[in-house]
Amino acid sequence: MDFSVVSDADVKLLWKHFVASLLRERSPFSVHDTYYALLRIRSLHSENWFLDALVQPTHSWIDEWDVNWRTDLSNAVYVKSFLNFLCDFSLGPFEAEYKDFVRSLPFKYQKGYRGVVTGSSVLPVSEEQQIIQFLDNAVQNCLELSDEELLKVCLLSLAYQHGLRAIQITRMNLRDFTLLNDAEGNQLAYFTAYQAKKRNLTDQREFKRKIKREWVPIFAEYLKRRTKAKVWKQSNKAEESKLFPVDRSLIIASIADTTMFVTGKRRSATSLRHTAAQRIVDAGASSEEVAEFLGHSHTKTSLSYFEASLTQAAKLNQALAISPIYSALADIGKTKSIDKEQLIEMEPDYQIGGVPHGIPISGIGACGIGQSLCAKHPALSCYTCPKFLPISDSSVHTSVLEDLRKVVRFFFDQSQGDNSQSSAFVQLRATLEAIKRTVNGLLKEGGGD
Repeated sequence: MDFSVVSDADVKLLWKHFVASLLRERSPFSVHDTYYALLRIRSLHSENWFLDALVQPTHSWIDEWDVNWRTDLSNAVYVKSFLNFLCDFSLGPFEAEYKDFVRSLPFKYQKGYRGVVTGSSVLPVSEEQQIIQFLDNAVQNCLELSDEELLKVCLLSLAYQHGLRAIQITRMNLRDFTLLNDAEGNQLAYFTAYQAKKRNLTDQREFKRKIKREWVPIFAEYLKRRTKAKVWKQSNKAEESKLFPVDRSLIIASIADTTMFVTGKRRSATSLRHTAAQRIVDAGASSEEVAEFLGHSHTKTSLSYFEASLTQAAKLNQALAISPIYSALADIGKTKSIDKEQLIEMEPDYQIGGVPHGIPISGIGACGIGQSLCAKHPALSCYTCPKFLPISDSSVHTSVLEDLRKVVRFFFDQSQGDNSQSSAFVQLRATLEAIKRTVNGLLKEGGGD
């Protein structure tokens, strides 16, 4: 702390006494911050401000505070500290009994997580798509990536998928990362990280996460290079046992540089963390699940993401519209049916197919959520499901109707006409009625009889 920058001798003496008093009870780091706050206050006003404050009547500080400091949180805390110093040493009109008055001077706190609520610190869908595409491409080309490029890809993946802070990535050790193979021979990757920003060290408990299966090859290649040579060790502070033996400042800069390269906008690890949290909230996670994901001690801390979730609705709709699957579904919504070309362009999971009661059924339409997520019997239950989008060719449904009628006749004959308690028969009968309604609806739309 260089006091030679202060030209006024009285102000210099005042600053030195103020700083010396702080050093008796605060850490040097905190006092260092106070020194630079004094420089900021001097640039905002002048050196004379400190002398004026020394002789200003205490009752006039209410107006002074409201005009200059109430909303200036970055400096107001240090102004209060300065006023407490005046009280402690009975300088000017201040006395020890005025400390309660100083304590009562109010702050106008800004609401926390403002960037989350306004969306400024949450990546738009377009940027998320660019990051995902970048990571997918890195998987295909990981062998050709340089050591530095591979490091950046790994750091971006951890920050984007898991919302890890830079300090959490810095603390990860080689032993915290595990590669293994499943029963089918596919590689899986897990890591252990620790919660950060806790008042008590005992609260920094560990948690385990799984790397996205498609991005595992990136980390497999990194780990292979990391264990073979002492690469990326660019500082004496970086320990050899660390998974990423580089300074935290380099990790912070690397993530920001990579997002700038990928999206054209510089994004911090904090923005990626907010984005990851907002993503799981929009997907339906509870406040407890969000708190667990982020490592928060209290669920109230994550409530801002739920408040912002309402403002994210438009972005989610944009995300759905970007997908060729959902854009097709949006067009289909107008007619409630789908043509053959649209059905073929969809992913296989959205194309309905099955073999109920030995009858192969396929090409009847599309599923709005995907067959893998269906809790019912695909193909047979589709006609009675609101997520079903029938193909616009009525002859396809007529053919299915005739095939299923044979199955209904089989059930009827085997039970000698007593099918009132047969769930299979009831389901088939309901399906037949639904197929009839579908065929009649398509004929009406096409102008048929």
